[in-house]
Amino acid sequence: MADAHGTPDFPPDELKSMRSYIHAPARRITKGNPESTDETVAVEVQVNLYVNGVPAGGESATPDDLSDFAYGYLFSKGILSRDTLVESIVEIHHQREVDVQVCVDETTLPCTMTDQGFEDATAGEIEPSTSDIVVEPQAIYRASCSLLPAQGLMLATGATHAAVFANPSGEYLYLREDVSRTSAVDKLIGCLVRRGVDPRDGFVFLSSRCAFVLVEKCARYGIGLVATVSAPTSIVLDFAARKNITLCAFARDDRFTVYSHPERIVASL
Repeated sequence: MADAHGTPDFPPDELKSMRSYIHAPARRITKGNPESTDETVAVEVQVNLYVNGVPAGGESATPDDLSDFAYGYLFSKGILSRDTLVESIVEIHHQREVDVQVCVDETTLPCTMTDQGFEDATAGEIEPSTSDIVVEPQAIYRASCSLLPAQGLMLATGATHAAVFANPSGEYLYLREDVSRTSAVDKLIGCLVRRGVDPRDGFVFLSSRCAFVLVEKCARYGIGLVATVSAPTSIVLDFAARKNITLCAFARDDRFTVYSHPERIVASL
């Protein structure tokens, strides 16, 4: 799906439509006048993850890009690493949930797997970012202005978040959507892990509030600059400062606020 600002990598709408949204009959009332309507509603299901048949957690999510979701979720939990050999991923769709079976070479897991779970699965301490990315303010503006037009599911349903990986010019390289903001980020990180994308080659732009868990997931992958459309909290500011992450919030149209490590923004030098 190409536009003037780049080519986000996500499945065409026709491949997503039967899973990511439904059409629901409803009644719309405007100034007391009712009328029948057909509403487009985002699908949300429970996604259960299994690694070689062993339960590995899960979340509620939109049932698209689930291979990316599995990689990102398991990576953030320390169950998979960049070096884990994933042999296959199989999705089993039920009425209200999806089981995702991930088959791996157990010798390449970063943790010990037993019949009960993953005994020493830990993602470990997050090291400070080594990213040397430097961007101009226009890159953040471009990412911000391009977001809504690129969100096909959001435009259809009004119910989803987006997570984007953009190049230093602010052009989209990869975009993932989900009803859950954390699942959207898991899908994006999983997409980057699967493709071996160097986190130093770009920055992340999020449609949601600057929540700690989202920035933490990006930092674990090595992202050095995170921009969001809404506000941070104190714990996020402290984390970003300690982990050498440039944090930009309230990024809307032609403005944004830089809270940490402004040296990566050219205008701040």
